Amino acid sequence: MIKAVFFDLDGTLCDSDTAWSIAEKEIFQLLRKHYPHVSEEAITKAWTTVHQRLFQQLNAGKLSMANVRDSRFECLFTELNLPTDKVMEELSDSFCSCYLTSLRLYEDVTVLDELHAYHIGIITNGAHDEHTDSQLSKVRHLRLSERIQSLTISGEIGVRKPKVGIFKVACERADVLPKEAVYVGDTIQNDIVGANRAGMTSIFIDRKSEKLIPRISDEQPDYAISNLYDVLSCLKNRR
Repeated sequence: MIKAVFFDLDGTLCDSDTAWSIAEKEIFQLLRKHYPHVSEEAITKAWTTVHQRLFQQLNAGKLSMANVRDSRFECLFTELNLPTDKVMEELSDSFCSCYLTSLRLYEDVTVLDELHAYHIGIITNGAHDEHTDSQLSKVRHLRLSERIQSLTISGEIGVRKPKVGIFKVACERADVLPKEAVYVGDTIQNDIVGANRAGMTSIFIDRKSEKLIPRISDEQPDYAISNLYDVLSCLKNRR
């Protein structure tokens, strides 16, 4: 019997991609105002290079998400041969603030209000500090704290999805066994693989209408849905 329903945050409950794009556009324009000799093409290329490099280190366990966030603009300015001065700090702060204020919940998040019979939680990768750009700040800003019973963030426990440990911690906090829990997420590698390996019921929400082609059994979700309202029918099938 299912007793808990856990959700991913970015791309599942909130539209982080759009917020990120808005913040990028605004900050790139501000950067060019300060340094008009730097082309938008050069900024975009350097930004992509920096994030690829930082996320490689993150995935290798050499950096935390907070480290990535705190160093991205210093690395960007270094890549562009610009002085790491107050302008850099201002742009970094502005980017984080713009990203947070641009975040919006998807309309179907109202399904959370129909899950009173279950423990509702969030399991997400990211920073857990009080910084503007942290998963904790995002949950508070979106007022999700009022709609969930638990929040498990990789930066808090030192384990990132898809590692099984973060899912087990979340289940322990909810006082349920993995087999009594459902996990809903929008990525195969982090969400579905992790939930499957933890022994949870996995639900893949496909907001981008991507063709799902699992390469291994762990990549096969128990259910695939296009909106969060369909979680209700999935739960009925698991009774």
